[in-house]
Amino acid sequence: MSNASMSNTSPPSSSPRRPRYTRRRFLGAAGGGIAAAAGAFLVGCVDDEPSSEVNARAESAAPTSVATEASTATATPAPSTPTPIPTPPPRPRGREDVVLMAGTDWEATGTIHHSGVDGPRVMVLGGVHGNEPGGWIGAESVAEWEVQRGALIVLPRINWRSAAAFERTLDGFGDLNRLYPGHPEGLPMARMAAEITSLVEFWRPAWLWDMHESWGFFNERGENSGTAFIGQTVTTADTAAQPVIEELVARTNAQITEREAFLTRFRAGGRFGPANGDPLPSRTPTPEEEAMRTLPDGTRGSSSLSMGRFVEGVSPVLVEMGQMNQPEARRAELHQLLLRELLGHLEMV
Repeated sequence: MSNASMSNTSPPSSSPRRPRYTRRRFLGAAGGGIAAAAGAFLVGCVDDEPSSEVNARAESAAPTSVATEASTATATPAPSTPTPIPTPPPRPRGREDVVLMAGTDWEATGTIHHSGVDGPRVMVLGGVHGNEPGGWIGAESVAEWEVQRGALIVLPRINWRSAAAFERTLDGFGDLNRLYPGHPEGLPMARMAAEITSLVEFWRPAWLWDMHESWGFFNERGENSGTAFIGQTVTTADTAAQPVIEELVARTNAQITEREAFLTRFRAGGRFGPANGDPLPSRTPTPEEEAMRTLPDGTRGSSSLSMGRFVEGVSPVLVEMGQMNQPEARRAELHQLLLRELLGHLEMV
């Protein structure tokens, strides 16, 4: 592919709450590859707390009022035409570089591969949690893929400072996957969530694909509950996306071993709380954990699975790879295999 030079014009901000994102030369994700710590016990990436079913940011409802007069017959309203979702036109074939939180200590880089042909857009997140290397290694490989239609947007190591320390997140950062839609005046990862949401608002990807890891396998959890044992699962939050994901998972499972096989889970609207048939959590969150997911206005943030509530037309998917007795390289490979099935379904590759 010819790496055509792309425009660096920033898109208009669609919300006064969130900053506009900027683009500059792609610098590569900071921090070297870090081997997974043997026996590390991870907290999973999607909460399983039944007490927080509706703890996401409340959406404002439009007021409805009807004025009538007794002496006047009610007029039949004219049929309304849905407002089309604005989407940017296809850009020339080439690679475009992206920077989020530019000029700050948390600056993160990504890339967009434009096909030059109209088609769906897919956004991929990796490195949201710093102790989940299979996700960011897989995403870094995906950042080099080309597509034949639409565009592929990849943010491979979005929380690179936590990845460099091999910590889920660092003190004072906040938990990125608990802070959507973000806040420009919040903790660093709340600000990062706001920039990611702004990027989604501009590009309007059909799919937001978030690559994560858990410690144990969901199929092997036994008496273990909570999010440390949700490995080898694919969770959707959009009812319309469910059949597509089930088909992709079936095709992927036909190519891998029985232990590696994925299970699908559904979390309506991306809200917190147990997914289908999951055990109840073994503990409630600590005050410190609550502080890491609270936005400045006092509301509680959500995972990336909530993005469809904030940006219309997006189907979020969160993939959890199991770390226990599964090599890092294989985890990254499985992330890529599953995503390639999606891109094949969309006729992008």
